[in-house]
Formats: sequence, C-alpha cells, structure tokens
Amino acid sequence: MPYFAPRPHDAAVTKSEVVFQIVLLLQGTPIDDFARQNFHAVGNRAVVRCAMNTTLATVEGQACKRGIATAMLRYSYRFTMAELVVLAELYVNALNYLEPQALVRVRERMCDPASVESQRDAAGASAVCERLSMDF
Repeated sequence: MPYFAPRPHDAAVTKSEVVFQIVLLLQGTPIDDFARQNFHAVGNRAVVRCAMNTTLATVEGQACKRGIATAMLRYSYRFTMAELVVLAELYVNALNYLEPQALVRVRERMCDPASVESQRDAAGASAVCERLSMDF
C-alpha cells in the first residue's frame, strides 16, 4: 500500500493533504469509493460530505454513518497519529451532523480505557476522545 509521507522540508501539512493521505490509505478497501467521494477539507475543517447532505433517517444517511464508522473503527490501524487526529475529526463531525445524540455514547465508550473500542484500538479511541473533548 503506498504511503506518501510529507517531505522533510514541509514545516506544516495542511488539513487537505492529510485528508488526501487518508483517502490514499483507504484505497483497496471496501470503503475506498466512499472515502474518495466524501472525505474533504473545507478551510481548516475535515468534513464528510454525505453527513452534511443527508439525514440518518434516509438510506443514504445510514450508508454515510456506516462508511465513516467503518473507516474509524476498522481501518484506523493504517494511519499515523497525525492522520488519526484528522480521521477522528471526520468521524466526530459526521456523527454531529447525522446523530448528535450518539456523541454522548461515543464519548463514554471511546474515553473509557476498559471499553471494547479502547482495548481494540487505543490510539483511535484516544484520538476520538480528544476530539470529543475539544468540541463537545
């Protein structure tokens, strides 16, 4: 799987570049098309396009939630911590649009070191927990 790390002389990698790296690292997975079509940076925010354009009550909304949850919970091992931070931002922002009431449950699970999610992927859970602490 190709990985395009930032060049050493790059002092700062933009949010757009990190989102692009995330999409590249999801190539060859069942959600590669989903990531390519929906993961974007708008200014200094990472957004999931489908979450902004649908509701959870629709088939598209359900597919959107499933896509971002799969990226976060199933493929997070592929990413560096910097990429995980942006993936966590994508995940939290999508949930905030699609199912804001779920953020409390997600915080309880991801911020609990004894939870299944934390045990399975401590780095991913930590990134989500940190992101939730920033906004919610």
